[in-house]
Amino acid sequence: MFKKKYFSVNNDFKSGILCRLSIYLGIIFLIIFVILKIISTFGQTQDSIIGDIYSFSQSTYPNSFFAFSLIFIAVGVIFYFFNCQFSKLAKIAEEIENSEEFLEDESK
Repeated sequence: MFKKKYFSVNNDFKSGILCRLSIYLGIIFLIIFVILKIISTFGQTQDSIIGDIYSFSQSTYPNSFFAFSLIFIAVGVIFYFFNCQFSKLAKIAEEIENSEEFLEDESK
């Protein structure tokens, strides 16, 4: 028939790692967006690297950084929710495995 598959109590499908990774990427993209907006406000010289960054900041790419930062932060929050739910399920599974009723049912 079917074999029972036992998942580890600590196996949360790596949602904690994905949560931190996506939030960090979102924060990095948000910092890049803020830096580009500050440079576009103050750096209006056309002679140096700042001028090149200024011309880049006048395009639509900084808005893309902002959009990606919002997406990554939202995905990170969703993974954080999953991580919290998996940890609650792990506690419930440990309680069930260690309960006396479960041990009595196994011995029958």
